[in-house]
Amino acid sequence: MSKARDADRLLKALGDSGYDVRCAALRDACPCRSHVRDPGLWREIFDRALNGGMRERDRAAHAIGTLMEKAERSDEWREVLARHTGDLDALMQDPRASRVLLGQMKRHGHAHRGAARQGFRRRKAVLDLRTPAQLAGWVNAHLGLEGRDAVLASDPGVARMWNWLRHRVTRQPGRNTKEVELLAKARRYLPHLFQRPSAA
Repeated sequence: MSKARDADRLLKALGDSGYDVRCAALRDACPCRSHVRDPGLWREIFDRALNGGMRERDRAAHAIGTLMEKAERSDEWREVLARHTGDLDALMQDPRASRVLLGQMKRHGHAHRGAARQGFRRRKAVLDLRTPAQLAGWVNAHLGLEGRDAVLASDPGVARMWNWLRHRVTRQPGRNTKEVELLAKARRYLPHLFQRPSAA
């Protein structure tokens, strides 16, 4: 079955009056089972994470947590996630939605919910890097640097990272930058920061 037909089938099921049918559709729409990246479908998934019944919220949070993991390794899934940065903010402001989403990320390999929250912030931050100051902030957040230890936007290493990132965006607008790529550039251009005992 084509992705378009899968998307139509899942959207139809999410509009069904039966609660169990909708929950099953959310389970089937998860990237751990499905390759459908239809914008309309993902709008529905994010909406159910905030406004659905309890089981719908849980299933939608599972799908979104999986999406965040997939987006680290796949440009296609990252494009899906990038369309929903505002929805992620709304989810994290809702007590139940954020609790379920962070719990899902914890099950995806984070040691504890605090680590899951930190991982969430780092993943989302990569989507929002638009200035050298934001890039320096991402480095500091990733390495836990504060106060006098924090790297500044004026640091030559940050400037080299920013030039690389700006070149990537300008020359390859359809290609998304993954967290692991940005971290590799940080290790290359800011090696002294990774010699600290607490560096990740």
